[in-house]
Amino acid sequence: MRRQRLFIAAWVACLFVAGSFSGVVAIQAPASAPAAPWLAHAAAIEAQLKSADVESMEDIGVGVTHPKRAHLKPSEPVESLVWKVLPPGMRSGFWESYKSEVAAYELDKLLDMHMVPPAVERHIDGEVGAAVMWLPGLKSVKDLGGKVPSGPAWGKPLRKMLMFDNLISNSDRNAGNIMVGQPGELFLIDHSRAFVTSTTLPKKIERVDAGLWARMQALTRADLVRVLGPWIDDEAIDAMLERRARMVSDVDKLVKKKGRASVIIE
Repeated sequence: MRRQRLFIAAWVACLFVAGSFSGVVAIQAPASAPAAPWLAHAAAIEAQLKSADVESMEDIGVGVTHPKRAHLKPSEPVESLVWKVLPPGMRSGFWESYKSEVAAYELDKLLDMHMVPPAVERHIDGEVGAAVMWLPGLKSVKDLGGKVPSGPAWGKPLRKMLMFDNLISNSDRNAGNIMVGQPGELFLIDHSRAFVTSTTLPKKIERVDAGLWARMQALTRADLVRVLGPWIDDEAIDAMLERRARMVSDVDKLVKKKGRASVIIE
């Protein structure tokens, strides 16, 4: 286990582009992480995000896609949302779409991950976009000085993050879109550049989480069309299945080389 934890810390330090993180900080944690803050009221939060009145809106001031924060009435169960108006298309050399934000949340639910906050499609002032739950009281890795948490509780969420980004072809994961909660909690935001048609895996696979890996392998094309069809097209779904096949191949090779217990972590 000690060797595994050291590997995770080293892997995270090198995971992103140079300058994204300044180091790794050890954080003590309990054996199990608390549940995501929206789980007990997910349906009510989705409904509120879709229909609550917007009392005021302000620029967040961060992010290349220029998201805004909208304050809601009623203010329960959530007080505000992140508003992203990004019609599908190319911007600065990247494919971007507000629909990818909704797709990431819907896939998170399908995979039982509980790491991507609720996101829905809605209209505000004649514009259509993604309304994403604002996560109060949390800071990003960037806010924390670029220091990725390490220690016994953090290996699992870090593995799940890498797996999810490979499946959805998210090459834009960085210190600003990883939110740090209670010990063992990572929440993932900003997926507008994901679900592209590239079949290349953005990150190298070294280890996978056993439970999430089983659920990823069980996904069928029918599942993806049913859940993601409103948000991404058939070509993007086919690319996701091809990336999943590449992940299977890479994991199988690692298991053959290192043994299952060293690669598929329970």
